[in-house]
Amino acid sequence: MGAVAAGAALGRPAWAAPATPITFIGWQYQPQIAEDNVNIFKKLYDENVTYELVPGDYHPVVETKLMGGQHIDMMYSEEDHIARWHAAGWVRDLEGLPGIDAIKAGLFEVSKASMSLPDGKLAGLPYYAGHNAFIYNEEHLSKAGVKVPTDWDSLLDACRKLKKDGVSDAPYNSAWGQNWPELSWSLFSLWYANGAKVFDDKSDLVVDAAFKTVLEGHRTLYKEGLVAADIMTFPNEGVPAYCTGRHTFMVLHDYDQKVTNDPKASKIAGKVKNALMPGKTQSPFAWTAVYLMGSHPVDVERVWNLLQFFGGKAKDGQYHVIKRWALQFGLGSGYKEVMSDPEVVASFSKWRDLATTNKQIQIATSRKIAKTTWFPEWDLFMMKSAQEYIRGNGSLDQLCDSLSSKVADLKKQYQ
Repeated sequence: MGAVAAGAALGRPAWAAPATPITFIGWQYQPQIAEDNVNIFKKLYDENVTYELVPGDYHPVVETKLMGGQHIDMMYSEEDHIARWHAAGWVRDLEGLPGIDAIKAGLFEVSKASMSLPDGKLAGLPYYAGHNAFIYNEEHLSKAGVKVPTDWDSLLDACRKLKKDGVSDAPYNSAWGQNWPELSWSLFSLWYANGAKVFDDKSDLVVDAAFKTVLEGHRTLYKEGLVAADIMTFPNEGVPAYCTGRHTFMVLHDYDQKVTNDPKASKIAGKVKNALMPGKTQSPFAWTAVYLMGSHPVDVERVWNLLQFFGGKAKDGQYHVIKRWALQFGLGSGYKEVMSDPEVVASFSKWRDLATTNKQIQIATSRKIAKTTWFPEWDLFMMKSAQEYIRGNGSLDQLCDSLSSKVADLKKQYQ
């Protein structure tokens, strides 16, 4: 009777989940675990949730669903679509929700910036927080008598010597494909590390020496055969290729270091080390993927519970989802408390140097430009254009003019 009374006070019996489900969609990373986490939430909160896996190119598919009027209560998003989807009226900010100030206080500043709207309001909670890392095969450097590069010139010289000495036929590797987490993320990390602004406060492209140096460096790597000829079509962002032991250096998502040092997945496990990103500032690009709340949730309190369960602490005080991602797959978190958790620290220390990682997080740069509604379109155009330039088509000035013109065109379209 007491349970019935308690349930009635909340508007429904304690054992009866709501008839109307919360709708939640997600991308293809470990969907079976995402569904498992949904089931944990349903039991813990006595809830009703419908989880939908979105196959293929996630963001365009979701935009098509939203434009078609599909109701979505919670969804994944990368940082470059947050402002775009908010401007379209598909998602809402989280300001004023219970406990939001305490949540913001526990976030790393770079993550908070990544998850915020142009007006500074927090738009989502962290799915995971990452940055591009610079790794190297310690055995290769020892064989060639090469030091860890600290800038572009020393990186190119090291690659040339490694190839000349027969240590590696393609010393440099990275994600050079056209998907959103590949060439764009790699370029932005190296631009920021080299001191390039990339975009100014007016959202205009800044074509300075640092910006050009990185693009010229990529063309040089390709022209001199210091990368694999088919690098632009490597599957899985080039990580399996690096795990073969063929390459020496790589710019990759920080969590993929776990794969490169996993004996079950990598032939060079134990030999892969991480260093600061080469360049003047050594600042990598950092991002925080998010869970967003739909603009018209079926019930704000219920969806807020789901958002917190996945993107923060559940009502029992546990980081159920975030800590699981960290321990099983090496995904970083936007929360200081998670990253200092003894279990997480011990786990991460097995496959990367945490002092270097922490330094990279402290000096990392988030993309303010991603808060413009037109950026995703420019970003795709930039990757396609950069690939053509790297292959040897056109001049650097032509590429830079084209990228600047595209910014101006998109600004007019989105006025």
